[in-house]
Amino acid sequence: MNRENLLDFYRGINYMGTSSSFRGIPPRPSEWNVPLIVSKVYRENPDLFKECKKEKSIDIPLGEEDLNYFKSLMLHESLFNFYKSYYNYLCALKLYDGGLLHWINVTSYYAKLYLANSIITLTGNSRYVVNGSNKTFIEDLYKLVNPNGYNTITRRNDGKFIAKHAKYGIEISINPTSNEGVLKIIKDLGSGGSHSDIWGKYSEINMDALDITELTYDDPKNLSDARNIENYTFNGYKQLDFNLSPENFESYFEREYIKDQSNLIYTSETAIVLGVIGELYNLYESLEVTHLPIEKEKLIFMCKHSLGETEQSTKLVDLINSGFPRNNKYIEEYHWYENN
Repeated sequence: MNRENLLDFYRGINYMGTSSSFRGIPPRPSEWNVPLIVSKVYRENPDLFKECKKEKSIDIPLGEEDLNYFKSLMLHESLFNFYKSYYNYLCALKLYDGGLLHWINVTSYYAKLYLANSIITLTGNSRYVVNGSNKTFIEDLYKLVNPNGYNTITRRNDGKFIAKHAKYGIEISINPTSNEGVLKIIKDLGSGGSHSDIWGKYSEINMDALDITELTYDDPKNLSDARNIENYTFNGYKQLDFNLSPENFESYFEREYIKDQSNLIYTSETAIVLGVIGELYNLYESLEVTHLPIEKEKLIFMCKHSLGETEQSTKLVDLINSGFPRNNKYIEEYHWYENN
């Protein structure tokens, strides 16, 4: 699949017309998502799921009308991840002022993770784990897709089904090139939307064909490993060598080279994030989807509200207003900083 295939796939979609059909007004992410739609459809038409039952899953082919609906829904979820990435990018910028390297690293990682998930969803793929404690969980659907699991739970609990012990997976797989897709209910999806799963799916996408820069040229799963080391091992939080004397601790804790970047918008940890945010923004713009909520005004407001009246804010607003050009004076400023 290439960029042109993706543009053809989404061209002509009325995003707001579809999204508003769910409850009459534009929905929040918690009010319009794939697990919620699956639970709604099952309650209305359980026979559809029974007819599509296979040995280990329920495979529901998506017809043309279904695909048109899911195009908007996948855009909705892709945009949610895009905005989450931009939010985390702004959080990371705020931390440069304090030289707080650990949380800059972790926050930048999450910005990359959400960008990856945004691209995965935009290209027609997503997976979800629906736990028994979730309001979208349907007991009868779990019983249909995993009768052995259902019987085991009831047998161990004196004939009573305990939902918190159950879960099933949902997988959307749409091919924008052939305009075909399938919705699967799977009895065991493992960790589903885990970090390793997201990076695995991301690795399968030809980013060059989409004209989007790779988030890393290493194995993307190494990003998750680095985050785990930083957050959960004795090798993380390197600024906190608390056994040093107060004088030595001060010089060790300082990260002046981080604070020196507090006026930049492309930084050592966020340059690739901002670059891909701009590329993805322009891809959304190219889709020619009616009423797609990807407006500069929202990004500018988030920037000013988060960063205040700062040099960073002024630069970022200028970049947004100019349409995120790949070659711009702010990335040149960052390259100058790195080389001097």
